[in-house]
Amino acid sequence: MAQSIEKNRQKNVVTNAVPGFLPGDDAVVAFDNVSLGYGGSREAHLSDANYILKSLSFQLPAGSFHFLTGPSGAGKTSLLKMIYLAQPPSAGRISLFGETVNSSDRAQIARLRSKLGIVFQEFRLLEHLNVFDNAALPLFVHGQPFRQYRDDVSELLSWVGLKNQLQAMPHVLSGGEKQRLAIARAVVTRPTLILADEPTGNIDYAMGLRIMRLFVELNRLGATVLIATHDESLVRASGMPVLELKDGHIFRRDLNATVPS
Repeated sequence: MAQSIEKNRQKNVVTNAVPGFLPGDDAVVAFDNVSLGYGGSREAHLSDANYILKSLSFQLPAGSFHFLTGPSGAGKTSLLKMIYLAQPPSAGRISLFGETVNSSDRAQIARLRSKLGIVFQEFRLLEHLNVFDNAALPLFVHGQPFRQYRDDVSELLSWVGLKNQLQAMPHVLSGGEKQRLAIARAVVTRPTLILADEPTGNIDYAMGLRIMRLFVELNRLGATVLIATHDESLVRASGMPVLELKDGHIFRRDLNATVPS
């Protein structure tokens, strides 16, 4: 696994530039001079002080893996929301899978979101469904027969430490268990792009490393991964490139670190 992480780390370092917009055919996400005003304002002449994110230009090539860091209130969640089409930018252009998405209609949003796996901070579990059915929901919605996904979903839930709680309802789960269930649901379809907002915020360090190995494996299989986090220990352990938000701007810092086996 360490060799796989190092190979991807080197690829990311070579093919990304921040700041600066370098559109490429393999860009899964591309921001071109994107700004976001407080409250999502689209006024043309906002002062610089009224922007939470300012003139962001970067791209995420297919198969890349990045962390997104920055202090609380820096705009990490807002940036993720723009990528998964929950928040339009105030200025600039956003491309997702080669399509401009600034003014997407419902059909385009639904089609593009079907390629995404999103881990939300607030979990967003369905309280009337048990652990297994929450994790399997995206497959059910896509019309996949139960017999085809039963074993895969059970194996995934075992990987995230929930093999003994398949029939449990969300209200009896701890915060960390809900977090792991939300992660399983986000990746169960093997999405093209994985966006995770503080995915290890409610779990211990050992389980955090295990979850990171899951993301790394999905990345090895071709998924593009962007993880917003405050957990510097996991960031350093991974050795992956980091996009850092500070004072509304985005910077890249690359880490040389020991990779967990």
